[in-house]
Amino acid sequence: MKTSLIGIGVVVLGAGITLGVTNPSREEYRVYAGDILATHLKEEVCTDLGRGQDLCQSFVDDSRPQLEQIIDRNTNRDNFFLFSIYRTELSLPIPIPGIPTIHAETIGGLTRFHTYELDEQ
Repeated sequence: MKTSLIGIGVVVLGAGITLGVTNPSREEYRVYAGDILATHLKEEVCTDLGRGQDLCQSFVDDSRPQLEQIIDRNTNRDNFFLFSIYRTELSLPIPIPGIPTIHAETIGGLTRFHTYELDEQ
């Protein structure tokens, strides 16, 4: 009985350490969220521009470092060691018609991310 409890404890401890070590970093989240935002801009915003679509897509690609910095400045991370929750709020200081405010909540763990809430207002 005592041996099986020790075995269970070792397994639980090992799982906890594995989860903690594989909890993705804030930098990894920046890249992940930057990919999602860039894809969204190119597929939803740039495609509405007709002949300016190629220029818009090039601008988005060239602006990736700045997009990631904006995401980083507008993200709160709650780190629970085993996993992290990221809350990102993107909006312009002055509302412009057609450009939404974006709210996203993402969980990160096991070196992966899952966005479970994404709202545009």
